[in-house]
Amino acid sequence: MTRIECQSQNGAQIEVSVIKEVGDLLEAMEIRRAVFVHEFGCSEDEEFDGNDFSATQVIARVHGQIAGTMRIRYFADFIIPERLAVLPQFRKGRYGARGVAFALGTFGFNFARMKGYRHFVGYSVLGLERFWDHLAMASDGRVERYGDHNIECSGSVCIGVFGALNAMSGAVEGRENHHLLTACEADLPMLVAARAEEIRQHALAELGEAERQRQEQLASLDVLMAGAASSDRRGNDRRATDRRAGDRRSADRRAGEWWNAVPYPGDRRTANRRSVERRDVAQDRRAGDRREGDRRQDARLPQGHPQFEFVQMA
Repeated sequence: MTRIECQSQNGAQIEVSVIKEVGDLLEAMEIRRAVFVHEFGCSEDEEFDGNDFSATQVIARVHGQIAGTMRIRYFADFIIPERLAVLPQFRKGRYGARGVAFALGTFGFNFARMKGYRHFVGYSVLGLERFWDHLAMASDGRVERYGDHNIECSGSVCIGVFGALNAMSGAVEGRENHHLLTACEADLPMLVAARAEEIRQHALAELGEAERQRQEQLASLDVLMAGAASSDRRGNDRRATDRRAGDRRSADRRAGEWWNAVPYPGDRRTANRRSVERRDVAQDRRAGDRREGDRRQDARLPQGHPQFEFVQMA
């Protein structure tokens, strides 16, 4: 679409667009003549200063009827929105705070953002500064400061307004192709909206891809954690088995069953058992000999060794 539509407080449909036909331009000039020349007393030379041929002209319609106009002039890194005029029957008294003037102002700020501008300079009649605050905030911008002295503008006392605008997605850049740079400015809102949608879809696709990669990483991490837990479990099982085996050997040693304490029982276990059996048999035999009084197993003096008799001397 090449126009912006908005709803006022009383339900009236307001359409704002860039002028691209001579008939609409003449209608806008008549609105400015009716408001600034006939109503506010400005001179024709002051109102139509020749800058209309280097500015973007904007027009507003209410239910198809032309209701207001504004122009935008461009400088190195800022814009000047000016000559905002609304016919008396379409002003605030009938359309509320967000009426035709508000629709024209926000359209102008957003149109400048579409062209890449980030700052604006304006002139506000004293007492209407709040209107500029509302316009800037509604256009994703802000008023940074007001001028430090009053200015005489066509019989009205005005003050300078200086503000900033945030960048807009899809705004025109110097690296654009010639189809966009040579397009009619009246089609710029449609072209920028299409570019912004492409950028949004691309960002969503990248976000979805990033989320998919994150999910894959989380799944891989879960597999690694499960493998580590399984490895730890196997290690714990081995350590528990070794500990139980060591406890059994210690118990066997305490019980004197040395053949069961050998880590790898086999022939050595059998030999140890036979040695223990022979030792037990020998001990039993000696014990029996002592009980029967047979001292053959006791230590004796060698044969032929003299026997000494101790006699107590008187």
